[in-house]
Amino acid sequence: MEEHPKDQMNMLNEKLLDTRNQKGGLKTLPFIIANEALEKVASYGLAPIMIMYLMQDYGLGMSMGTKILFMWSAATNFMPVVGAFLSDCYFGRFSMIGFGSFSSLLVCIIKQSFNIYTQYVCKADLFR
Repeated sequence: MEEHPKDQMNMLNEKLLDTRNQKGGLKTLPFIIANEALEKVASYGLAPIMIMYLMQDYGLGMSMGTKILFMWSAATNFMPVVGAFLSDCYFGRFSMIGFGSFSSLLVCIIKQSFNIYTQYVCKADLFR
């Protein structure tokens, strides 16, 4: 089916990108930079505390604690790439955000449950 010449002219005169209500771009750049900067500050602030915790509470040496922190840092820096790949190729943005939020909540609940278990059950000598 052929298009009319008038329709072809209208298509040539249309803007490909409507710039009136454009979101993103340079407007969001300060927010992205601030988010990344604060994330790095938090990560660098957490490292010495985590080393002390691994050395005192778990009895690890400095080298083993440093290796664990390196692997943790590598995993947390690489996981956004994996999440972006899965989001773009398979699941979509909103389902991945929902999955990430749910998994974070689940991990927090499991950690808190384990903490309560070790605090009350293990120290109460109920099983000895």
